[in-house]
Amino acid sequence: MGRSSPNIKSFYRGQEIFKEGQESSVAYMIKKGAVNIYKVQNNEKIILARLSEGEIFGEMGIISKGNRSANAEAAEYCDLVILTEQIIFKLLDQCPRTIQYMTRLLVKRLARTGEMISAKGHRSHFTSICHILDLTHQTHVSMPRDKARKERNHDLGVEYSKLCKTIRNIILVSQSDIDAVINRLKCLKIIEVTDLRTGKAFSDRFIQISDPDNFLEITANLFKELQQTAYTTTSELQVVDIYEISDMLESDPRIIYKKIANEDFPENMFMFDRKMVSEWAAEKEPDYFSKVRKKKKSLEELEYIEDIVFVDNATLKQAFTRLGYHKLSILMSVAEDEARKKIISNLARKIAKIVQDEIRDQVDESEAEDAVNELFEMVRRLKGGDNG
Repeated sequence: MGRSSPNIKSFYRGQEIFKEGQESSVAYMIKKGAVNIYKVQNNEKIILARLSEGEIFGEMGIISKGNRSANAEAAEYCDLVILTEQIIFKLLDQCPRTIQYMTRLLVKRLARTGEMISAKGHRSHFTSICHILDLTHQTHVSMPRDKARKERNHDLGVEYSKLCKTIRNIILVSQSDIDAVINRLKCLKIIEVTDLRTGKAFSDRFIQISDPDNFLEITANLFKELQQTAYTTTSELQVVDIYEISDMLESDPRIIYKKIANEDFPENMFMFDRKMVSEWAAEKEPDYFSKVRKKKKSLEELEYIEDIVFVDNATLKQAFTRLGYHKLSILMSVAEDEARKKIISNLARKIAKIVQDEIRDQVDESEAEDAVNELFEMVRRLKGGDNG
């Protein structure tokens, strides 16, 4: 970690940025990379948000003079711009005094609300989201008229994108949790939602509370009813399996599996039913989850260069002598680590050196596909008894 610039810090994937409970001395803006905000509950790491370039985090603790309410780690290599307390308050001081006061008051009240809700240990964030919505709505409707006139579409209600950012910064829940709660309140007509078409890809959304005076009482009673039906904020999300995902993305389930294994998919994109997983895992032998067993493939199923690991060494050595250096270098260029090791282990040392020197960063897809197909066709002929 370290940069020549004193205003930027670099973190490697998995490296801790700050811990829950630490003093909030600085905030950060993501210049490059991504950051995970997470909590640990019952020895379980729960990722609450994944932040990307341009997003700021850690500023709420400075404004409220409180400690960190969650943990932050680098989701991948990232460069973070350090925002000191002086910078944060300088930005805040540029706002009118009334807005400054309301912002500080709102942040402190929201922080207290988040602490009370966390202390109760609710698995669902329904109540906390409702409390924050109530506080935000109160601040919005009590804004002085001259200030309200300057705010875009103030009469339509609280701007949803700003509400979501406030919620995520204070109690650190996922966007899907927020959407599920808002949709539930909308369906029950507890809130009114206005979608304003602006010509952009997504419409601007605004929220008004139908009965502000009784909102918290209504939502508290609703939450009690939802608890009796085992409600969670994610229970209304549409669940899809790997085959539906591949159809949706016009891909192949095997490609999706490989991308998951290579961590090309965000880890918070996949969720599992706790009860089903527990019941399924209980039937497995003790060491089932400590190692990965490769599923064997028949000759007819050999298709990708990684499938080379299913071919015996004697057959590969014969096939490689017929392919030639150029095609071997193409195979090496598109192969992953395990497949590369398999190729190298079946080449003479001098030939392996020549092939490795010819590895290219970019290979024509059709040329690579032809080389892979030729290799496996040769393997099938050799295994079928064609040694000519």
